[in-house]
Amino acid sequence: MNRVWRKWMIGSACAASVIMMSACGGGEEKADDGQVELTIWLWKSMGIESLIEQYAEEHDIKVNIQIADFNDVHTNLTTALAAGSGAPDISAIEVKGIDKMKANPDHFHNLFDYGGAEAEGDYLDWKWQQALSIDGEYLLGLPTDIGPQALAYRVDLFEEAGLPTDREEVAEQLKTWDDFIAAGELVKEKTGKAILPNPGNMYAVMEGQGDSKYFDAEGNIIVEDNPAIHRAYDYAMEVIEKGLTTNMEDGSTEWSAGLVNGDFATVVAPAWRMTQIQESAPDAAGLWDITQIPEGSGNMGGSFLTVPKESKHPQEAYDLIEWVLAPEQQLTVFRELGNFPSTPSVYDSEELVNFTSEYFNDAPVGKIYSEAAERVTPILEGPESIQIEKILGDAVTRVQDGQDTPESSWDAAMKSLEREIGR
Repeated sequence: MNRVWRKWMIGSACAASVIMMSACGGGEEKADDGQVELTIWLWKSMGIESLIEQYAEEHDIKVNIQIADFNDVHTNLTTALAAGSGAPDISAIEVKGIDKMKANPDHFHNLFDYGGAEAEGDYLDWKWQQALSIDGEYLLGLPTDIGPQALAYRVDLFEEAGLPTDREEVAEQLKTWDDFIAAGELVKEKTGKAILPNPGNMYAVMEGQGDSKYFDAEGNIIVEDNPAIHRAYDYAMEVIEKGLTTNMEDGSTEWSAGLVNGDFATVVAPAWRMTQIQESAPDAAGLWDITQIPEGSGNMGGSFLTVPKESKHPQEAYDLIEWVLAPEQQLTVFRELGNFPSTPSVYDSEELVNFTSEYFNDAPVGKIYSEAAERVTPILEGPESIQIEKILGDAVTRVQDGQDTPESSWDAAMKSLEREIGR
């Protein structure tokens, strides 16, 4: 998943914010002075670097934190695991990538062997299940954050369109995606602006709001026969046809300017996107608010920290990630970056419930995202979900760009699935 940006991070696979830097790949068994030394692979804006540094200092170990682009982390890890060399002591894996690793759980240390069972009660049950092997005997990693969905909306555009601006009234007005499209038509009529920056912003939420997504429980691809996927695609085509979106890619320079200029009235906002919006458009502070998303919730993003089998220090690696991903530390990351905890024990805490965002018009974002997280329906991602998501996302983009018709683009996507996935 694309995560929040932090401008000071370096993008190459071996570039890093480090306590003690060594070569790329797995950590040495011992540093020169006899300390345990661990290498950790992360991608940009996971937000746990300072916690790792704190733990290392307090426990007298050395840690090499190596930051790479999201795709590079997964590609490099897959290559290293297949080769049997070059893997780090700890690696992040995104939720869409963890299922692919379950085909070969022996590529990782089983965290049940190092105390993992004792941590189970700290995490949402559906998030914990995502980290287990198919037979439930192997714990591949511990959960980091999750991405419960909410809806950021531009207060001035809603007011100009005659829509409610109070966040609870907005949620009531936009209970369904049909309500949302009707509001989009009103925004276009009254203000000339779009309701969304791009149709994929809406499609990505809707495809995850059904009971299933790309795979069934037996591992069969069900995209072509899944009504939830068809519905998401059809609604994306409708907002394109009605001219209710711009063509600004999330995170692009144009998107950032659009946040400030009011070129679109809403942004689908998993928790981590709050920081992305703030960093991209600091001049828009107070113009945006946040409320619940139509038709329940959904999850976009969230990851795991794993210990590849190549690590010579699995116990020390596990102890580090258990501390870094404990409830109190996840709450710290949320306060600083907006990455929402996967640890429900903090959802009712006074600190989270009362946490507000000045940028988002003093919205009670802690309460909003806690309620959204508790409404998330677990959904199976499957081993090729990253590839499938790209194929379907490209189908939506082709239509938005005027390069294809809805029917032809869908057919092309199904052919790509057959050709690239082959099952």
